[in-house]
Amino acid sequence: MKLKNYKEQHAIWPQSGRHILAQFDDESIIVYQAFRPEIAEYALKNQAFGGAYSFTRMSWV
Repeated sequence: MKLKNYKEQHAIWPQSGRHILAQFDDESIIVYQAFRPEIAEYALKNQAFGGAYSFTRMSWV
């Protein structure tokens, strides 16, 4: 995964509308998906989704 400074990257992102942030190469596609802090904190602590995460809600990419 190629990382860039947030402030530099944010400056070139579109300022309105909906967009997918991703990287790709010949072998993979990496997509960024944001979650509410309590969902992300649970997942980091438990190394799995759960807590406030809804397994019945579908996210389409």
